[in-house]
Amino acid sequence: MYTKEPVIEIMTRNGNGYFTVNWSKILTGDKYSIQTGVPSMSGIYEIYYKDHYGKLVLMEINFAWYGGVRAELRRITDPTLEEDASRRAFLEGKKLFFRYSLSRSIKDMQDTVFFLAQSNPPVRQPEEPREHSGRFRRIYLKETSPNKITTI
Repeated sequence: MYTKEPVIEIMTRNGNGYFTVNWSKILTGDKYSIQTGVPSMSGIYEIYYKDHYGKLVLMEINFAWYGGVRAELRRITDPTLEEDASRRAFLEGKKLFFRYSLSRSIKDMQDTVFFLAQSNPPVRQPEEPREHSGRFRRIYLKETSPNKITTI
């Protein structure tokens, strides 16, 4: 049975960073699931939607620092809160899903999101290019997930 807390773990050695991202289970991206199932702490998240074949497609990966993961997921997944018409149209009619992993370090979140986005680019790219923290010569990452779904 999977009992890991959804947190990012890090170990450093010889100038390299070794990360383990322990994901939460995948939840439906409705406001009720987010409000009741997501802590208001900083962390990283992935948002998915189902394509017409029923396959989960990675829509976005990012981190939330100020306001926490709960507030960021609510803002991104609710079409009524989206001001951009094309993004609102994209969200409407899609069933969204998400998972998250918590962290208290913005540099750890930068490094993990950079690595994950380079390995499996999401559909919705950020407006600014992703940067890593610059702390490590190399970044290594592994994932654990109660749903047995890994990004890399």
